[in-house]
Amino acid sequence: MTPTSRSCLAVALAATLVGCADTSRAVGGLQLGVEDAPLRPPTRIDDGQPFEFPPQAWQEGVGGTTVLKLLISRQGTVDSAMVLESSGHPSLDSAALAQASALRFEPAAQGGDPVQVWGRLPVIFPRSDETEPDADSP
Repeated sequence: MTPTSRSCLAVALAATLVGCADTSRAVGGLQLGVEDAPLRPPTRIDDGQPFEFPPQAWQEGVGGTTVLKLLISRQGTVDSAMVLESSGHPSLDSAALAQASALRFEPAAQGGDPVQVWGRLPVIFPRSDETEPDADSP
């Protein structure tokens, strides 16, 4: 097998493993760009601590789910956050938004390179009367 035929075989195997198909962006199964490559979504890698409940909302027994729209950078940080769906309680929405910047992710990747992506994150604030008491409480 010549060096040229070995490199062609490697390209063909790589194209098969990635699932490339001949498209207008491909020549003979060789993908020319990463736009059509599969996207690996970001994965949360911070300590996974839940969002802190606003004390006043907890005392009032309110709860709800705030859905955030996050722009996750190539470095895995949150570059931008906005409320996509309100919980119905401004204090819960504000708490979710304020704490979003502390989140850390393994960035999304496409074609083996990190990419910036938008994502949705539901932040659930259970009502204080829906949570189970701590084992230490009387």
